[in-house]
Amino acid sequence: MKIRYGALMLSALLLAGCSWMPHFGKHAPAQAQTLMKSLSGEVDFRLAQEPPSDAYLEVTLSDVSKKDAPARVIATDRISPVGVSPVPFVLSYEPADLAGGVDFAVSARIKQGDRTLAANDTQVMVLGRSGNDGPVRVAIAELH
Repeated sequence: MKIRYGALMLSALLLAGCSWMPHFGKHAPAQAQTLMKSLSGEVDFRLAQEPPSDAYLEVTLSDVSKKDAPARVIATDRISPVGVSPVPFVLSYEPADLAGGVDFAVSARIKQGDRTLAANDTQVMVLGRSGNDGPVRVAIAELH
């Protein structure tokens, strides 16, 4: 009886000990060098009529440092349904994704499928040289 009890205890200890051992042959997950950051704000809009039920709000953080190249998208928040104005948003990004840029902007548009119903017509500069780290207010207008 003592031998069986001893063998059972030894097995339990060995199994418990294995839980802290590294898994050989598998790579350990890479340690994150940076933590995610976020930029929050609100989108304010005035539309002639309520957005359609299948419309969504798309808010984008982009690197607009290079004037002769398309903006590099860093983060996007898609909010559906649109709801009533103002609509809060949060853009989560890796600080490393800002490397190489000095000018960043937030843009917002209300879309229905591929069709843009409303968009901001003024650049809202954030982060980088602007020093604006939120909260951000973006005003969008209906397109005609």
